[in-house]
Amino acid sequence: MWPAFLTALLLSLPALDASAQSKREYDAQGRSLGREEQRGATLRQYDAQGRPIGRSELRGDTRRDYDAQGRAQGRAEVRGDTTRLYDAQGRAAGRSETRGDTTRHYDAQGRQTGRSETRGGVTRHYDAQGRQVGRTETRR
Repeated sequence: MWPAFLTALLLSLPALDASAQSKREYDAQGRSLGREEQRGATLRQYDAQGRPIGRSELRGDTRRDYDAQGRAQGRAEVRGDTTRLYDAQGRAAGRSETRGDTTRHYDAQGRQTGRSETRGGVTRHYDAQGRQVGRTETRR
């Protein structure tokens, strides 16, 4: 399994959509996990109590993630329907592939680790066994 920051990165990939302004994350029981706010090319992440926990910088097809102290945490590169993930040292950490409204997530060895399905402004996230593990609501 990946470090938490890469899991969060995978689950938040729709944030690469520059038109999205605010997103709220929830776990499978509907509890708030936090929110993201986008201003231009910068996306800031907050925990459930509203404390800043990180930021992402969007440049072209690449998203770079940083923790609350500004340390590099990883990056995502989008090419067509495939997003490739890398850790802070530049090593391949996984990928996701989108077909229609479904995105499938894979680890560095190519094993499917989950999927996301988007309908309207809601994305539901599932683990490798098909259990819903969370949802994201996007507001424009």
